[in-house]
Amino acid sequence: MNKRCIICGLPEHYTGIKFDQNGVCNYCNFYEENKEFLEDSDRLEEMFRMKMETAKQKAKENGSKYDCLVGFSGGKDSTYVIQQLKEKYGMRVLAFTFQNAFSTEYGRRNIENALQKMPVDHISFTMNDEELRKAYTFSVNFMCNFCAICFHYMHYYSYLFAGKNGIPLIVNGRTKGQIFQMALDKDHLEPFETSHSLLDFEHQMFHGLEEKLWSEEEIRYVRDIEAEAVSYFAYHEISEEEVMRHLEQSIGWTRPKSKAGGHPDCYAHALAEHMSIGKRGFPTRQGELSVEVRRGKLPVEEMIQILEQDTLHFSTISAEEKRKFEERIRKNKHGKNDNTNN
Repeated sequence: MNKRCIICGLPEHYTGIKFDQNGVCNYCNFYEENKEFLEDSDRLEEMFRMKMETAKQKAKENGSKYDCLVGFSGGKDSTYVIQQLKEKYGMRVLAFTFQNAFSTEYGRRNIENALQKMPVDHISFTMNDEELRKAYTFSVNFMCNFCAICFHYMHYYSYLFAGKNGIPLIVNGRTKGQIFQMALDKDHLEPFETSHSLLDFEHQMFHGLEEKLWSEEEIRYVRDIEAEAVSYFAYHEISEEEVMRHLEQSIGWTRPKSKAGGHPDCYAHALAEHMSIGKRGFPTRQGELSVEVRRGKLPVEEMIQILEQDTLHFSTISAEEKRKFEERIRKNKHGKNDNTNN
């Protein structure tokens, strides 16, 4: 059996992990050193509120129609963030959706419903399909992952929109688990620091991987646009179940049927999980769930059970799922791109 951290259950082959003489990992030790600040809900909420007020003032100075941008997939996190920004903080929100051709009917229905129940301005966009396919293929071959491409281009275009429209703030729905799963240093880590450029933000997300992508000259970057990037859940304490229940009651949002880890708004997520298990030996939410264990929100035994279920669920991928994914990211046999939006 692999060695695991005695507190959070991270395995010994987790990226960057080290154990002290007591069997506690460096991720747990970093959290413990900074726990007082990271768990100070009142202080964090006030920090967030001040950022919103600053954004309103900057937007006014810029003559902007919007105070902030929010990426919108139809999932629980982005939907909840938009609702709270609009209703609780009085923000003028521009929601945007990156159409990568992996979207599902589930996600589309939730977007349509949410826009009817909590109307905000919304734009939906895509990019040159040949370039996008090339980036997916490069990413799969280079690092056995393609989710980073979706994240990158969503944020790449968000900075372009912000620069064009004088929008000073980009708010995302990253959870505490996603933010802290690789946290070993305060630098480039929210809420200690926020980023103000695309490259800085992706350094927070990818922990150096963005420099490799950029150096390969396969991925586009923009360096001359400034906007603050803020993660809503870094400053607010609310559970996943509380978010879903609130959205169900307030706007009739539909929760996913499957309990397996993933993103029901993306049909390719099963492939991402399959790649993660094959390359790293565990599902994608290993790090996120360990953060919840570290914070005392989830028993380690329950985490291990969840990860075992995810591993069993995603270890085998059907031929149809593989075919659909391959057709999406590769050139067809004639050397042209298949533009079918499956």
